[in-house]
Amino acid sequence: MKRIIYLAFALLLMFGAQSCTEYNLIDTGEANGNHNTTMWEYFKGDPYNWDSLRVMAVHADLVPLFQGTSSYGKDITFFGITNHSIRRYLLKNDLKQVTDIPKAQCRDFILDCVLKKRLLLDEFTAGHASTNASEVIGTGGETFDMASGKKLWIYTFRSSYNGVPEMGPKQIHLLSPTTTKSTVVASSNIQTLTGVVHSLDYNFTLSDF
Repeated sequence: MKRIIYLAFALLLMFGAQSCTEYNLIDTGEANGNHNTTMWEYFKGDPYNWDSLRVMAVHADLVPLFQGTSSYGKDITFFGITNHSIRRYLLKNDLKQVTDIPKAQCRDFILDCVLKKRLLLDEFTAGHASTNASEVIGTGGETFDMASGKKLWIYTFRSSYNGVPEMGPKQIHLLSPTTTKSTVVASSNIQTLTGVVHSLDYNFTLSDF
């Protein structure tokens, strides 16, 4: 009987580990959780993912945006740029540190990722990527004006799982009509007192929007 229990426990651990890696989620602390802090304090508590973003925000004079004291208020949605994305941009452009990026450019990079209202995963419209090479935007979803003035087409989609279409996790997809580049949200619904964070995939690069 003990052998059966141990075997069942081992199988449970194996499937649990497989599901975590297959969904490609970013470990941004307490994903899909509520944080009784400002967004700025949340970033401060997770240096592995957000240290470079905090340097960028200071450099761009955008700390009040995440503290909820800017003109954008306390109900923003931020598609979070992780350290990996920022470091990739620095390497690609032969820059040594975040502050080597021009201040105005840092500001634009951050505001490209800010929606001026709070939206959770299930509040975005479902859609499908375009199957026509001549069309950038697919079906469904919604085109949003970001705080920088740029537009992003944003939609949700469930990927296949074990060969079954749309049985995987629901994810937010973002596409820039300008650059035609797309990215996905790896962790969503991280709620703070000053807005909600949806962490962009590590493969995102600053110039993608």
